Amino acid sequence: MEILNTFGVDIKLFIAQVVNFLIVLYLLRRLLYKPLLTALQDRKKTIAQGLQQAEEGRLLLEKASEKERAMRKIAQEEARRLLDEAKKQRILLLKETESTTKKQAEKILADAQEQITLETKEAEKRLATHVSELAVLFLQKSVHNLFTQKEQDEIVKNAMKKMKGKTN
Repeated sequence: MEILNTFGVDIKLFIAQVVNFLIVLYLLRRLLYKPLLTALQDRKKTIAQGLQQAEEGRLLLEKASEKERAMRKIAQEEARRLLDEAKKQRILLLKETESTTKKQAEKILADAQEQITLETKEAEKRLATHVSELAVLFLQKSVHNLFTQKEQDEIVKNAMKKMKGKTN
């Protein structure tokens, strides 16, 4: 006890400070630490959901790309089939009349190319529309927790205008 008095330590004041420190520590832990941890956990969940949605969007985009490739392959096979058919008809018609065959073969090739072009354009339009819809859906889900409803509507509206401009 004498040592404490030598160093100028008041035992009552020291105990009061320890009690005050424990009260402040309890209040900080109760009022600040737990809510802060809760907020951090909520933020972590939101980020995880955003990453999951991004992955889902990527998978949907991959599926759309696969469908596009399949449609192109079908269109190419159809084009090859049409070209093969046109060549066979041209050979048969060459035996009959050279001038008639030449006109018919040119017409068949032009029709086949036009049909391929139309089918390709239609497939590209459908794909662009589908990708745009996915992008808008992804954008709506992404900005849901980041912006107010008015800001979300404005962002989605602007994105849709830009996508319409690019798809036309």
